[in-house]
Amino acid sequence: MSTTAWIAVGCVALFFALSLLGVKVAYALLGVSIIGLVMMNGMQSAVSVVGTALFSMISGYDYAVLPMFILMASIITCTGMGTDLYAACRTWLGHLHGGLCIASIIACAIFAAVTAFPWASIMAVGAIALPEMQRYHYSKHMAVGSIAAGSELGDLIPPSSMFIIYGMISGTSIGALLMAGVVPGIIMAALYCIVIVIWCKKDPNAGPRGPKTSAKEKLLALKDVWPILAVIFFAMGGIIIGFCTPTEAGAVGAMLAFLIALFQRKLSLKIFKEILLSTAGLTGLIYMIISCAMVMKQMIAVSGLPYALSNVVTSLHMPALLLILLILFIYVLLGMFVETTSMVLLTVGIFLPLIQACGYSAIWYGVILVRMGDIGGLTPPMGMTCFFLKGLAKFPLPETFKACYPFLAADVIGLAMLVLFPQICEWLPRMLGYVV
Repeated sequence: MSTTAWIAVGCVALFFALSLLGVKVAYALLGVSIIGLVMMNGMQSAVSVVGTALFSMISGYDYAVLPMFILMASIITCTGMGTDLYAACRTWLGHLHGGLCIASIIACAIFAAVTAFPWASIMAVGAIALPEMQRYHYSKHMAVGSIAAGSELGDLIPPSSMFIIYGMISGTSIGALLMAGVVPGIIMAALYCIVIVIWCKKDPNAGPRGPKTSAKEKLLALKDVWPILAVIFFAMGGIIIGFCTPTEAGAVGAMLAFLIALFQRKLSLKIFKEILLSTAGLTGLIYMIISCAMVMKQMIAVSGLPYALSNVVTSLHMPALLLILLILFIYVLLGMFVETTSMVLLTVGIFLPLIQACGYSAIWYGVILVRMGDIGGLTPPMGMTCFFLKGLAKFPLPETFKACYPFLAADVIGLAMLVLFPQICEWLPRMLGYVV
């Protein structure tokens, strides 16, 4: 490899070192990128690249999709629209063995379709479901594991913040990526439910049956979830039928959530201020990270590292499937120490050219990348989802990781399906007319 390629390798290694030392992701990305650019082409070139990358990121209209979905998620979360969702799922499924855990996963899947962030599902569903499962003497491991696994569906089911971020970094159609996550998201939700059914078959006391509910009670429970279903229908339905772009869909969803909150009298001046501050803070944070990642991407591109790696791999005559498995293994290792966003932002510029050289699409790679990030969130020692959940559940961290192991087995099965059958990811975007 060339000298510039080795400089890029050193910068990537330095970024991981800084991240493990606790340096903020944005600062680490920007710092090592500037160092690399200066070493390659001098200070003037580095200033030019940094300025161009940051401006193009902030000024692009397509990038407005993220604030719109963040605003929609903030309105739904801050006004408590999701609190009735779990209650409705519990009414329908609570009488089954493990029914409360299955209800949690389904509630997380539906809530993911309006919030775009896994932590939102943990807070909205987990805070209600965990005490309820404790009241019915559910296994703490099964209860915690189901919430952890269900919350990860937020990265697959649209609108997914990780798909939006990946689309920004890779230049892939965000609409196609959002649609690509639908079928894998449904498959993963089904696999998690199967895990619970098997768990309860082996140990019926892990998920005791709850009280039966009448048909009337089931129907009455649905009236409490119409706001979320309406937001999903108009926002995601607009993208599916081609009526609006993802950015416009986010705006429609945010406006509809705002009007529903007003209609239900859940929007006080204090809550409205909280929504605006939450949206602005999170948008600024994510934009800063993505902007710095764009500088890193430019530095890696200038170094020629992707082409050098592609040439090395080509010279090895490695089968495409073997290369994919090697990349997945690298992601497993990264997921143990680096949180999902950093993993996505850093590796796209390096691995995407290799993936495409093997004949796989950028859309398929986006789904695989998000899946690997989700798996990393459930694996020790740095699984961020488990860190977040153990505080809510008041459960020791080692036991929280242990609770996720059966669901990680489902993740492995789901990942194998996506690798062996890429059409699972590509079928819906292709049917809706997106270029795959």
